[in-house]
Amino acid sequence: MIRHRDLRLAVIVAVVCAGAALLVPIEWLSLVLLAPLAFFLTGHAISLAAFVKAPQPWPRSAWISVALSLAVLALLPLPLDVLGGLRPGTWALALVLVVIVACAIAAARRPDQWSGSSPALPRPPRPAPLTVALGLGALVLAGAAIALAHTTLSNGKAEGFTELWMRPGAGGAQVTIGVGSEEQRKTAYVVRAKFLGGATVTRSLVLAPGEVSSFHLAVSPRPGPGRPAFVSVLLFRRADLARPYRKVYGWVPAKAQE
Repeated sequence: MIRHRDLRLAVIVAVVCAGAALLVPIEWLSLVLLAPLAFFLTGHAISLAAFVKAPQPWPRSAWISVALSLAVLALLPLPLDVLGGLRPGTWALALVLVVIVACAIAAARRPDQWSGSSPALPRPPRPAPLTVALGLGALVLAGAAIALAHTTLSNGKAEGFTELWMRPGAGGAQVTIGVGSEEQRKTAYVVRAKFLGGATVTRSLVLAPGEVSSFHLAVSPRPGPGRPAFVSVLLFRRADLARPYRKVYGWVPAKAQE
Protein backbone atom coordinates (compact mmCIF):
# COMPACT_ATOMS: atom_id res chain seq x y z
CA MET A 1 0.00 0.00 0.00
CA ILE A 2 2.92 2.36 0.69
CA ARG A 3 4.05 2.36 -2.94
CA HIS A 4 0.62 3.47 -4.22
CA ARG A 5 0.31 7.20 -3.84
CA ASP A 6 -3.51 7.36 -4.04
CA LEU A 7 -3.94 4.66 -1.36
CA ARG A 8 -1.36 6.27 0.88
CA LEU A 9 -3.06 9.65 0.50
CA ALA A 10 -6.49 8.16 1.33
CA VAL A 11 -5.17 6.68 4.59
CA ILE A 12 -3.40 9.91 5.57
CA VAL A 13 -6.50 12.03 4.91
CA ALA A 14 -8.67 9.56 6.86
CA VAL A 15 -6.38 9.70 9.91
CA VAL A 16 -6.17 13.52 9.75
CA CYS A 17 -9.96 13.91 9.47
CA ALA A 18 -10.62 11.53 12.37
CA GLY A 19 -7.97 13.09 14.61
CA ALA A 20 -9.08 16.66 13.87
CA ALA A 21 -12.74 15.78 14.49
CA LEU A 22 -11.90 14.28 17.90
CA LEU A 23 -9.62 17.13 18.99
CA VAL A 24 -11.79 20.09 17.98
CA PRO A 25 -14.09 21.01 20.91
CA ILE A 26 -16.71 22.74 18.73
CA GLU A 27 -19.36 20.16 17.85
CA TRP A 28 -20.49 21.52 14.48
CA LEU A 29 -16.91 22.05 13.32
CA SER A 30 -16.03 18.52 14.43
CA LEU A 31 -18.87 17.19 12.25
CA VAL A 32 -17.64 19.21 9.28
CA LEU A 33 -14.12 17.82 9.67
CA LEU A 34 -15.42 14.25 9.92
CA ALA A 35 -17.76 14.58 6.91
CA PRO A 36 -15.16 13.78 4.18
CA LEU A 37 -14.20 10.58 5.99
CA ALA A 38 -17.74 9.52 6.82
CA PHE A 39 -19.47 10.40 3.54
CA PHE A 40 -16.76 9.82 0.90
CA LEU A 41 -13.41 8.34 1.92
CA THR A 42 -14.71 5.05 3.32
CA GLY A 43 -16.71 4.34 0.18
CA HIS A 44 -13.87 5.55 -2.04
CA ALA A 45 -11.45 3.11 -0.39
CA ILE A 46 -13.93 0.24 -0.80
CA SER A 47 -14.47 1.13 -4.47
CA LEU A 48 -10.70 1.13 -5.06
CA ALA A 49 -10.57 -2.38 -3.62
CA ALA A 50 -13.62 -3.60 -5.55
CA PHE A 51 -12.98 -2.15 -9.02
CA VAL A 52 -9.28 -2.88 -9.50
CA LYS A 53 -9.75 -4.64 -12.85
CA ALA A 54 -12.45 -2.28 -14.12
CA PRO A 55 -11.88 1.26 -12.76
CA GLN A 56 -14.99 3.40 -12.93
CA PRO A 57 -15.04 6.79 -14.68
CA TRP A 58 -14.89 9.86 -12.44
CA PRO A 59 -18.58 10.84 -12.14
CA ARG A 60 -19.73 7.27 -11.54
CA SER A 61 -16.85 6.62 -9.13
CA ALA A 62 -17.85 9.62 -7.02
CA TRP A 63 -21.46 8.48 -6.74
CA ILE A 64 -20.36 4.93 -5.92
CA SER A 65 -18.06 6.26 -3.19
CA VAL A 66 -20.88 8.27 -1.59
CA ALA A 67 -23.32 5.34 -1.80
CA LEU A 68 -20.84 2.89 -0.26
CA SER A 69 -20.00 5.40 2.50
CA LEU A 70 -23.69 5.68 3.41
CA ALA A 71 -23.91 1.88 3.49
CA VAL A 72 -20.93 1.76 5.87
CA LEU A 73 -22.58 4.34 8.14
CA ALA A 74 -25.76 2.25 8.20
CA LEU A 75 -23.97 -1.03 9.04
CA LEU A 76 -21.26 0.12 11.46
CA PRO A 77 -23.58 0.70 14.47
CA LEU A 78 -24.26 -3.05 14.70
CA PRO A 79 -20.69 -4.17 15.53
CA LEU A 80 -19.88 -0.93 17.38
CA ASP A 81 -22.79 -1.39 19.75
CA VAL A 82 -21.53 -4.86 20.64
CA LEU A 83 -17.81 -4.09 20.84
CA GLY A 84 -17.50 -0.68 22.45
CA GLY A 85 -20.66 1.37 22.23
CA LEU A 86 -21.61 4.22 19.91
CA ARG A 87 -19.12 6.89 20.99
CA PRO A 88 -17.24 9.50 18.91
CA GLY A 89 -13.92 7.74 19.50
CA THR A 90 -15.16 4.32 18.38
CA TRP A 91 -16.89 5.85 15.35
CA ALA A 92 -13.72 7.64 14.20
CA LEU A 93 -11.53 4.58 14.81
CA ALA A 94 -13.93 2.28 12.95
CA LEU A 95 -14.11 4.57 9.91
CA VAL A 96 -10.31 4.82 9.76
CA LEU A 97 -9.99 1.03 10.04
CA VAL A 98 -12.43 0.61 7.14
CA VAL A 99 -10.26 2.87 4.99
CA ILE A 100 -7.02 1.12 5.99
CA VAL A 101 -8.38 -2.40 5.40
CA ALA A 102 -9.96 -1.45 2.06
CA CYS A 103 -6.75 0.25 0.88
CA ALA A 104 -4.71 -2.78 1.93
CA ILE A 105 -7.01 -5.04 -0.10
CA ALA A 106 -6.76 -2.69 -3.08
CA ALA A 107 -2.96 -2.73 -2.89
CA ALA A 108 -2.91 -6.54 -2.72
CA ARG A 109 -5.22 -6.89 -5.74
CA ARG A 110 -3.43 -4.42 -7.98
CA PRO A 111 -1.13 -5.98 -10.61
CA ASP A 112 2.61 -5.39 -10.72
CA GLN A 113 2.37 -2.57 -13.25
CA TRP A 114 0.73 -0.42 -10.58
CA SER A 115 3.88 -0.60 -8.44
CA GLY A 116 5.23 2.74 -9.70
CA SER A 117 2.71 5.57 -9.72
CA SER A 118 -1.03 5.24 -9.84
CA PRO A 119 -2.70 6.05 -13.15
CA ALA A 120 -3.72 9.65 -13.52
CA LEU A 121 -7.32 10.46 -12.79
CA PRO A 122 -9.39 11.59 -15.78
CA ARG A 123 -10.06 15.28 -15.98
CA PRO A 124 -13.52 16.02 -14.62
CA PRO A 125 -15.93 17.73 -17.00
CA ARG A 126 -16.35 21.46 -16.60
CA PRO A 127 -19.72 22.09 -14.94
CA ALA A 128 -22.18 24.65 -16.22
CA PRO A 129 -22.72 27.84 -14.15
CA LEU A 130 -26.22 26.70 -13.18
CA THR A 131 -24.85 23.38 -11.92
CA VAL A 132 -22.24 25.20 -9.83
CA ALA A 133 -24.90 27.51 -8.36
CA LEU A 134 -27.18 24.60 -7.50
CA GLY A 135 -24.30 22.68 -5.95
CA LEU A 136 -23.26 25.62 -3.78
CA GLY A 137 -26.85 26.14 -2.74
CA ALA A 138 -27.14 22.47 -1.74
CA LEU A 139 -23.95 22.73 0.34
CA VAL A 140 -25.26 25.84 2.11
CA LEU A 141 -28.58 24.14 2.85
CA ALA A 142 -26.83 21.00 4.11
CA GLY A 143 -24.60 23.08 6.42
CA ALA A 144 -27.59 25.02 7.71
CA ALA A 145 -29.48 21.76 8.34
CA ILE A 146 -26.55 20.32 10.33
CA ALA A 147 -26.21 23.51 12.38
CA LEU A 148 -29.95 23.66 13.03
CA ALA A 149 -30.06 19.99 14.06
CA HIS A 150 -27.49 20.69 16.80
CA THR A 151 -29.07 23.93 18.03
CA THR A 152 -31.40 23.86 21.01
CA LEU A 153 -34.48 25.97 20.34
CA SER A 154 -36.76 27.28 23.05
CA ASN A 155 -40.51 26.75 22.89
CA GLY A 156 -42.62 28.48 25.47
CA LYS A 157 -45.70 26.38 24.63
CA ALA A 158 -43.99 22.99 24.84
CA GLU A 159 -44.95 20.83 27.82
CA GLY A 160 -42.34 18.75 29.64
CA PHE A 161 -42.80 15.75 31.89
CA THR A 162 -41.14 14.10 34.88
CA GLU A 163 -40.57 10.41 35.59
CA LEU A 164 -40.85 8.83 39.02
CA TRP A 165 -40.03 5.20 39.74
CA MET A 166 -39.33 2.86 42.62
CA ARG A 167 -37.77 -0.61 42.90
CA PRO A 168 -36.39 -2.84 45.66
CA GLY A 169 -32.75 -2.11 46.33
CA ALA A 170 -29.81 -4.46 46.66
CA GLY A 171 -30.23 -6.85 49.58
CA GLY A 172 -33.92 -6.11 49.88
CA ALA A 173 -33.60 -3.94 53.01
CA GLN A 174 -34.05 -0.74 51.01
CA VAL A 175 -35.89 0.77 48.06
CA THR A 176 -34.42 2.84 45.26
CA ILE A 177 -36.39 5.91 44.22
CA GLY A 178 -35.56 7.68 40.96
CA VAL A 179 -36.66 10.96 39.39
CA GLY A 180 -35.98 11.95 35.78
CA SER A 181 -36.74 15.44 34.50
CA GLU A 182 -37.71 16.19 30.92
CA GLU A 183 -39.13 19.59 31.77
CA GLN A 184 -38.33 22.69 29.72
CA ARG A 185 -36.38 24.38 32.52
CA LYS A 186 -34.59 23.57 35.77
CA THR A 187 -37.17 22.36 38.29
CA ALA A 188 -37.12 21.91 42.08
CA TYR A 189 -38.87 18.84 43.52
CA VAL A 190 -39.82 17.42 46.91
CA VAL A 191 -40.08 13.63 47.32
CA ARG A 192 -42.10 12.17 50.21
CA ALA A 193 -41.88 8.44 50.88
CA LYS A 194 -44.36 6.95 53.35
CA PHE A 195 -43.83 3.47 54.80
CA LEU A 196 -46.96 1.80 56.15
CA GLY A 197 -46.63 1.76 59.93
CA GLY A 198 -43.40 3.73 59.76
CA ALA A 199 -42.08 7.25 59.27
CA THR A 200 -42.32 9.63 56.31
CA VAL A 201 -39.03 10.50 54.60
CA THR A 202 -38.67 13.75 52.65
CA ARG A 203 -35.98 14.58 50.08
CA SER A 204 -35.44 17.72 47.99
CA LEU A 205 -34.08 17.68 44.44
CA VAL A 206 -33.25 20.24 41.77
CA LEU A 207 -32.91 18.78 38.26
CA ALA A 208 -31.99 20.36 34.95
CA PRO A 209 -33.75 19.22 31.74
CA GLY A 210 -32.61 15.68 30.91
CA GLU A 211 -31.07 15.08 34.34
CA VAL A 212 -31.80 11.95 36.40
CA SER A 213 -31.30 11.43 40.13
CA SER A 214 -31.87 8.42 42.38
CA PHE A 215 -31.39 7.64 46.06
CA HIS A 216 -31.87 4.73 48.46
CA LEU A 217 -34.14 4.57 51.51
CA ALA A 218 -34.06 1.91 54.22
CA VAL A 219 -37.37 0.05 54.55
CA SER A 220 -38.88 0.81 57.94
CA PRO A 221 -40.29 -1.22 59.53
CA ARG A 222 -38.36 -3.97 57.80
CA PRO A 223 -40.69 -6.70 56.59
CA GLY A 224 -40.39 -10.16 58.05
CA PRO A 225 -41.18 -13.57 56.61
CA GLY A 226 -44.65 -13.51 55.03
CA ARG A 227 -45.07 -9.81 55.88
CA PRO A 228 -44.22 -7.45 52.97
CA ALA A 229 -43.81 -3.71 53.47
CA PHE A 230 -46.02 -1.15 51.69
CA VAL A 231 -44.34 2.01 50.35
CA SER A 232 -46.05 5.07 48.88
CA VAL A 233 -44.00 7.80 47.17
CA LEU A 234 -45.31 11.25 46.24
CA LEU A 235 -43.45 13.74 44.06
CA PHE A 236 -44.22 17.44 44.35
CA ARG A 237 -42.94 20.42 42.43
CA ARG A 238 -41.63 22.82 45.02
CA ALA A 239 -43.75 25.60 43.52
CA ASP A 240 -46.92 23.57 44.24
CA LEU A 241 -46.59 21.51 47.43
CA ALA A 242 -50.35 21.21 47.83
CA ARG A 243 -50.82 18.96 44.81
CA PRO A 244 -48.82 15.79 44.06
CA TYR A 245 -47.23 15.83 40.61
CA ARG A 246 -46.41 12.09 40.41
CA LYS A 247 -47.17 9.08 42.59
CA VAL A 248 -45.94 5.49 42.81
CA TYR A 249 -46.65 2.81 45.39
CA GLY A 250 -46.11 -0.89 45.90
CA TRP A 251 -45.13 -3.71 48.19
CA VAL A 252 -41.56 -4.67 49.03
CA PRO A 253 -41.75 -8.47 49.04
CA ALA A 254 -40.62 -10.28 52.15
CA LYS A 255 -38.68 -12.86 50.12
CA ALA A 256 -36.37 -10.10 48.93
CA GLN A 257 -35.29 -9.59 52.53
CA GLU A 258 -34.12 -13.16 53.09
